[in-house]
This record gives sequence, structure tokens and C-alpha cells, in this order.
Amino acid sequence: MQEKDLRVLFLAKFAPNAGENCPLVTEESDGIYAQYHYDIYQILKGICPQTVCSHDVNILFEKSGSYDYVFTLLNRAPYRNSEVFVSALLEYLNIPYLGARPNIRALAEDKHLAKMAAKYAGLNTPEWITIDTNDTVSLKEPFAGPYFVKPRFGASSAYIDESSIANYWEDARKKIIELQQYNIDVIVERFVDGIFYSVPIYFNNSEVIHLPSVKEKSILKGNVVTYRQKRKLDSGLTRTINLDRRLEAELVRQSDAFLKLITPIDYTRIDFMVTSKTVEFIEFNVCCNLGQQSAFCISANNVGLSQADLVTQILRNSLKRQKLIC
Repeated sequence: MQEKDLRVLFLAKFAPNAGENCPLVTEESDGIYAQYHYDIYQILKGICPQTVCSHDVNILFEKSGSYDYVFTLLNRAPYRNSEVFVSALLEYLNIPYLGARPNIRALAEDKHLAKMAAKYAGLNTPEWITIDTNDTVSLKEPFAGPYFVKPRFGASSAYIDESSIANYWEDARKKIIELQQYNIDVIVERFVDGIFYSVPIYFNNSEVIHLPSVKEKSILKGNVVTYRQKRKLDSGLTRTINLDRRLEAELVRQSDAFLKLITPIDYTRIDFMVTSKTVEFIEFNVCCNLGQQSAFCISANNVGLSQADLVTQILRNSLKRQKLIC
């Protein structure tokens, strides 16, 4: 089948449902995402003219036979395990799609399981415990602090701010209980006072492409990066290309060791915290942000790829991997 003949469904929160106008942002917290999803739609439409859009997964129940492929960026929908649900549903409907199989999506969404996989791959990762939303938080510290408290599931640094860092267990308990009040399961890590690096990886004709790693620095305490900073609603976050060749080689080596556990996959971003003494695995992401302001695009731009180039290569490799095109 040729690309022009493919019936592609673009699933995303701000995917334009009718016409080609960029949808309005209805919530301030969504920031730049409407433009991001509109840009992706325009790229897909240029490659596969029969692309249609929806922000509602129900369209797959109503018109599942109408699509050859689903380009899904429907992350963080308002129900538990939404990312896993979409990929599992598409497996059930036997429709090829962007990203990775449900088991790998589940691994990416669960920071606890991802860290266990990282340890299996021989990577360092900060010591941690998990606390379910209904658990009683012990008065006894699980390990020596300082601590970093965040949601066990989810992405985009939701519910993370300077109060996520706690020097003492008493303060960590307060943050844990605060998150539990939002019905959030919690992961508590040993806080690593370092610099955050992201390694973007995708495939082109089945060849692994390592884009240059991106260094993130925040003006907030402990180099904390927040949800609002990532959406350009607050300032104080800078992203730059890593120029340290020795560190780059080590990040690629560790990323490759982890990558062996999560293929087949269309693209991923593996995140590390780096200090003067160690490199520590933090998490990995599937179907992560490909917007103009994202670490992925900044890195691609550095090697001469536009956003359209990047999305096109990721899409075409995904289509070839799933034997929709030759």
C-alpha cells in the first residue's frame, strides 16, 4: 500500500475534529499543546492525505474498520492507564499504531517497574519505595534522605515542584499524603542532586538513531522541572545540547543496554540524572512530546532535521515495521 492511500487516524487531545483550524486551548494548563498537535496533524496530512482526527477514543468503537493506522498522542487521558488502554484496544482491533505494545507502554508508565528493568539491564537508579494511594505512610524512614516524592504513574512532571524535594522523612510524608489526597500512587526516590539529561532515540529503516542528548537546567531548587515549565507557562527552564563526548558515549551505552528490553518500539526518550560521580536512570517515555519546544525536536534540529523530517522518519519506520508499506 502507498502512503497516500493509507487511512490514518490521528488521536490527540487537541487534534482538530473538523476543518484545519488550530483548536483553541480551553485550559491554561495545556499551554502550547494545541499548536503542537495541530503541527503534527499538518505533517501527517502532508504524508497521508486521508488522515482524519479525533480527541475521543470512542471513535475506535464506532468506526474501527475505517482506519489502517493510528498515530496516537492521546496521553494522560482522564482515566487510569489511558496510554495502555489505547494500545491494548488497538491490538484487540488489529490496527497498527504508533509507539509500542501494551506491555511496554505499561512499563513506561510505571516508574517502579521501569526502574526494576533498569536494574536488570545493569544501570544505576536511585533507591526507591512505592506507596499506594490507600496506604498508611510509615513514620519510619525507609532509607536515608534526602528524598524526591512524585507520582508513580504519569508524565509531564505533573504534581512535581520544589516541595517534591524533602531533606527529612517528616517532610516527605507530608508530600506523600498530599498526593494521596488526589488519589495518586506515589514513588519516593533518594534525591539525586545532579543535572537531568534526555537521550532521544528513534529508528530509520530499522537502524537505531541516537540523537544528541539534551541537558535540562531549571532555576528551581534541586534543578526541579515542573509541568508548567514544560508547557512554557512558567520560565526558568533551559534545554541545551550535551557537548561532553565522554558523557555522551556513556549515555548512549546505557541507553542501548535498556533499549534491548523495550523493543519493538517506534521512538523513545530515556532520562538520566548525572552527577560528578554517577549516571542514574530515572525513567523512559513512549510517544513522548515531538513539539517544536521539546527535547526531541531541539536535538533533531541540532543535526539538521526539522520537526517535519523527524515525524516523517518516525512515521515511515513505524509503517514499515508493521508492514503497511515496503
